[in-house]
Amino acid sequence: MQLQLQIQFSAIIAHRKKQDTGDGFHTIPAGISSPTGYLASHDAAKLDSELMSTTGFSREQLMEMTGSAVAEAVYTILDVSSPIIIGRKKILLVAGPGNNGGDGLVAARHLALIGFDVAVVYPTADTPTEMAHSAKLAQQAGDVGVKLLDEFPSQSATDGDYSVIVDAMFGFSFSSERGMPSPYDAILSDLISTQNGDQGTKIVSVDVPSSWDVDGGDILGTGFVPDALISLTAPKLCAKDFSGRHFVGGRFLSPTLSKKYGVRMPPYQGVSQVMEVSETASANGSAGGAAGDSLEMDYARRLAAKNVEVEHGRGQWEYYGDLETFTPGKYQVKCFNKISLKGLEGLTGDEKYDVRPDGIEGANAHAILLRSHKLKEEDVPTTCRAIARCGSGVNNIPVARMTELGIPVFNTPGANANAVKELVFCGMLMGSRRIIDGVNHMKELARQGIAKERVEKDKAMFGGRELKGKTLAVIGLGNIGAQTARDAALALGMKTAGYDPYLSVENAMKLPSDIFLADSIKEAVATADYISLNIPYITGEGGTHGVINKEITDAMKDDAVLLNFARGELVDSEAMKEFLDRGNGRYISDFPDDLLWDHDNMIILPHLGASTEEAEDCAASMAAEQVRDFLETGAVRNSVNFPATDLPDRAQHTVRFTVVSHDAPGILGHINEVFGEAGLNIVQEIAKTRGPISYTVLDVDTTECGDCESDTVCFNDVQEKITMLDGVCSSRIIYGKPGSGYAKNLEGDYFV
Repeated sequence: MQLQLQIQFSAIIAHRKKQDTGDGFHTIPAGISSPTGYLASHDAAKLDSELMSTTGFSREQLMEMTGSAVAEAVYTILDVSSPIIIGRKKILLVAGPGNNGGDGLVAARHLALIGFDVAVVYPTADTPTEMAHSAKLAQQAGDVGVKLLDEFPSQSATDGDYSVIVDAMFGFSFSSERGMPSPYDAILSDLISTQNGDQGTKIVSVDVPSSWDVDGGDILGTGFVPDALISLTAPKLCAKDFSGRHFVGGRFLSPTLSKKYGVRMPPYQGVSQVMEVSETASANGSAGGAAGDSLEMDYARRLAAKNVEVEHGRGQWEYYGDLETFTPGKYQVKCFNKISLKGLEGLTGDEKYDVRPDGIEGANAHAILLRSHKLKEEDVPTTCRAIARCGSGVNNIPVARMTELGIPVFNTPGANANAVKELVFCGMLMGSRRIIDGVNHMKELARQGIAKERVEKDKAMFGGRELKGKTLAVIGLGNIGAQTARDAALALGMKTAGYDPYLSVENAMKLPSDIFLADSIKEAVATADYISLNIPYITGEGGTHGVINKEITDAMKDDAVLLNFARGELVDSEAMKEFLDRGNGRYISDFPDDLLWDHDNMIILPHLGASTEEAEDCAASMAAEQVRDFLETGAVRNSVNFPATDLPDRAQHTVRFTVVSHDAPGILGHINEVFGEAGLNIVQEIAKTRGPISYTVLDVDTTECGDCESDTVCFNDVQEKITMLDGVCSSRIIYGKPGSGYAKNLEGDYFV
């Protein structure tokens, strides 16, 4: 009897709509665009294409490796060791017209070479010309004794005659909407009849049981259920509901592709090309002993990870800005100022990101990037998780208020270090040789038409001194200061002094070996011919406002040159005017000064420090990368208000949960209590503090949920309870759809 395999398109659409319920929640099946180990159909197709493009594998190479894995799995299932017994075992393999059939033909050749009696049903008349490579594989199989059959043997011939029948008809490229083509529909009917018989023949499917939907399983309702499944490269989503013996084979996936597609290669033992990952792996005698069994069971446990339900948008859409321009399923990044396009390529080239340039509405922003824009609280939407400045200074950002709101502020120290260092050297030359005065004088002489006559006579008006052998004092030995001191000594032959009470080991290693490290700014400048300011501007008690005051200028040499490429507010203008009036000193600044702008010994530049193409590219790239790391992993690097938090990769069967809180007593215990009450197991926990901010990162197991018998782990109640704890600002579930899983405590109101 020929089984008719038909299904209405509407039924398939209904099945797939279950992936996104549209009611404010979304359930993420483990493996659909999320790192749980199972591949959805679209990801499987993309991965297969990438294997044969960017990684350089040929189709024949992949088939040889996967076919070898299939043969090894079949050998394991038959559980034979004696050559005499092997010769008595008969195997029937059904090869389809595509790559799955090619895998089967390679497996048939290997099984025949082992010594099995192998026959292949290979309907050549139905093989399309574009799959002509399968004909070569069939020839190779035939050359080693594999019998090639044009049609499936009669029922009487298969009953009890074959120990194993291998289904290699259709894999992940099969479309349940089109159904099984002829003659494979009739062959499937015969397989189902064999499956329902009592002759002891085992049926093994390659990659995906034929007629199954890759994502939904047997939604056609054929009732075809093989005894064993051999997933190739990684299990497909339909394998999640498979209860028979389950193998994974195909030992060729790189760590880069594994991470990109959210799958992990099984911990293969020795030279094995396949691993059994079903719960009965140990009982069925998989190789590897106790250690191997443990690895196999751990891998099976990871594959058994439950679906995860995350709440997103509980009807509170008024917080989400302009919904007409909102793109769900993406991280929205709002840019203020003109940010380097080259620096943003890491975000704009990723389909997970929606980058909004300056001037384009971004009321749903999950992150903000800016340069000099004076950020106001009203610029920061409730959805915002992070702010990054493409530069080192953050005095244009209300950091204290962002800290109260639980939003990390990032900067990019060192991104513009080379650009600023070079301008410091330029300033040293301008302060030494009166170059600008000379340029302006020559323009005036040229306007009068007497430049050639006067040039030699007038050059004495602009005499100066050389830098070599002079002393440079660097105040602040961070990225810029350390590079400035190093290159002044090595490239310009200068003596160096420095002052930095917070000198890091990393920057100390960059300094010249003979630098004099002073105990105070006053001591550092006392013998300096040039003084470079490279410290941050900090307001309030103990800050750096006006740090170059009268006490410091009185200690400076009368002809010293002060170079300020840090912040204008660091210098007391009245004290500096008194210094400039009394001698031949110079002040070179990258910032406006209302008192000194027209002083003869003052040169003001229009904030050019980081204004190079290279510096802008580097700062934008660094800011974008830091925001990306935080959004996608929770890691914190170069934040001015959050604790630095380096995080290991999240285990494959876990969900990452982060909590931002003000340092309240017992908060960590309360968080753990909520997870415990929900029956959720925390496998990794990292807690850091900085000032008033506590930042907690927890990786939560999804393979177990207390007494929960559902195949879904729901985080909705857990997240709300944690977010509404006293002292908590926000929480985030880093899993599934970009932009989802963020909740805030808005003065007692729950926003999610």
